[in-house]
Amino acid sequence: MANINFLQYFSLLRYRAISKLLINQKFTLILDMEDSAQNLFSKKKTFELKKKCREGIVYLSKNLINLENCFLRINSSKSEYFKDDIKTIENEIKNHFKLKAIFLPKTENYEEIEYLFKILKFPIIPIIETYNGYKNLKNILDKDKNFNYIYGIHYGHFDYCLDQKIWPFPEIFHQEFWDITDPIINLCNEYKKSFIQTPYPLINNNKILWSMKKRLEKNLDKESFITLVSMSTLLLKKPNLVNNLKIKKISYDKIFQINFAKKIIKDYKKNMQENKSFSLTKKRFIAPHQFLMAEKFLKENNE
Repeated sequence: MANINFLQYFSLLRYRAISKLLINQKFTLILDMEDSAQNLFSKKKTFELKKKCREGIVYLSKNLINLENCFLRINSSKSEYFKDDIKTIENEIKNHFKLKAIFLPKTENYEEIEYLFKILKFPIIPIIETYNGYKNLKNILDKDKNFNYIYGIHYGHFDYCLDQKIWPFPEIFHQEFWDITDPIINLCNEYKKSFIQTPYPLINNNKILWSMKKRLEKNLDKESFITLVSMSTLLLKKPNLVNNLKIKKISYDKIFQINFAKKIIKDYKKNMQENKSFSLTKKRFIAPHQFLMAEKFLKENNE
């Protein structure tokens, strides 16, 4: 039975606030240079946001902000921002810049991990977000047995669903979600790695969060993590009674699928976050991948 902790995603665009957060933080931070720093509708603005994140790395390094217990999510090795991310971090390592580990999006093979580790010398957390990465995970972990470059495995549900053209995206209380996730958990146990759960989207529902936490604790062998996108004190408050997670099959009723897609699109546009690619409604975090897949689904169904 594993101990499960919370990890909080925090955009590097807000790098000047990080030092204050570290003083009284109730959870470990993942400083994010990827999804929280892009504009879905403007490549030019995205370029500027990525540049600001790199400036944040330099600022934190020059101001000697202690990040040894923080994680960092960089941009994918397949993106146009990857080389600049690596160069910036590499330069600041010379100024004693330290991190706990680096999250690498859309990892699909071991060579990506090996390349990054040999340059930066920080443990790597591959994010499994594509079918190729999912299918190759056992091979990736097997190759790491003699090197131990990998800190743990992070599942990226929103990217994976978009990659596989799944609609609607399964929720944490759907069997289809665990049909994807449980094989990753089993591999983490087999190779003695931490499992990092995909960001929890139901930002005002602590009951489902803590029920999921209970399930993970039961099924994992090594200390692992749940990632959060909302700094809600409600989520961190443990219910008096934590029930077993109630799991059901997802509905593929066409009317439901269409109506849910329309709702996601409407809510996404209405609640867009400034300088970020995601939206936050009163009830849920909406990733850009979910918005894009909803649009694609409606187009394919002539809606």
